Amino acid sequence: MVLTAKLVAAAVAFTTLTGAAVPGLPSPGVPPRGANDPSCTGPVVVLIHGTRADMTVNWGYISPRLREDGFCPWALDLPDRGQAPAAESAAAVGRFVREVRRATGARKVSILGHSVGGILGRHHVRFDGGRTRVDDLISMGTPQYGYWSPRPYDEVDAVFNTGCDSCWELKAGSAYLRRLNRGDPTPARVSHTQLITEDDQVATPIDNQRLPEGHGVSNIVIQASCPDHHVDHFMMAADDVVYQWIRHALRTRGPARPAWDVDC
Repeated sequence: MVLTAKLVAAAVAFTTLTGAAVPGLPSPGVPPRGANDPSCTGPVVVLIHGTRADMTVNWGYISPRLREDGFCPWALDLPDRGQAPAAESAAAVGRFVREVRRATGARKVSILGHSVGGILGRHHVRFDGGRTRVDDLISMGTPQYGYWSPRPYDEVDAVFNTGCDSCWELKAGSAYLRRLNRGDPTPARVSHTQLITEDDQVATPIDNQRLPEGHGVSNIVIQASCPDHHVDHFMMAADDVVYQWIRHALRTRGPARPAWDVDC
């Protein structure tokens, strides 16, 4: 399992940074192990990958673990690997959620989003009827209020914005994020859990990953419980401690509880 996690993390990083397929792994469009099985009868979890990734590599570690723990993961590939305008990707998410609910008969689903995937999950809740269809919305490494860069030509802008419409929309202060966060950013009875790592080198500053805390909202910093545990933006998709928090949030009434005793 450790070797598998490392391979998946390397694949996520390579795919995200280059936009290229990873030799030896299934092509985009192939669900990760355990996902998209109509015979599965547990709670449904919709998996939304990050920018320039795909469902195959982003969820190669988490999807089979969810299935082993009694959940039914369903994954999709976003348009243009998540580089399309956010509204286009959000529409694809909305269609997918409706299709999954029809296929499974689930009244509600939970959503797990990595990076931009968390933004798209919130878009579904706020603007596409998701407030009545979603139980838990779990985001990991998601710049809820956008990322910003202290230097004009840093590695984040150079890597992520070239040919990527959604990357510009994730910049702090963008018109898209102003609309998403206007008013109550966490409406309805959806439980919101943000999983944050201090080692995130992409969705910075990490305080922009936090949503206003209150009823139904938790911001979980991995190092608050495990100060010696290091996991970066990409490794969150292949990390045991992060997965424990995901499973806890899905099994808990309401969002994840910061005082929960995670195994570091």
